[in-house]
Amino acid sequence: MFQIETRKKKKFKTDLAPLIDVVFLLLIFFMLTFATPGQGMDVNLPNGIAPSSSPERISRLSIHKNGTFRLNDDLVTLGELAEKLKTELQGKTNKILEIESDPETPYDLFAKALDVARQSGAKDFSIIM
Repeated sequence: MFQIETRKKKKFKTDLAPLIDVVFLLLIFFMLTFATPGQGMDVNLPNGIAPSSSPERISRLSIHKNGTFRLNDDLVTLGELAEKLKTELQGKTNKILEIESDPETPYDLFAKALDVARQSGAKDFSIIM
């Protein structure tokens, strides 16, 4: 007759090496991302008190693609722009000028207006295209 041999089954052993690797990676991740009390920076935030005086109105210069200028809704030419800007910025503490330009405005017209504004006393510019 046939004799059937029964094989001895190997006992299943779990391999713990990948599990240990994952645990160590998690441990390193949490150690690196954990915020300690002495790790941050001290930030002095403002106390949120509003200024007592009303803020100054910012002057606005609009440059149109056809070559016309508007200073605070007043139509001006490039020759008049310097004098009007000087009187506009004379009494202000913040000499900010918003320059709004049409995207199709020639660059040389924009550059001339910017030069005139600088010569007239404008210190900071906010350019809107």
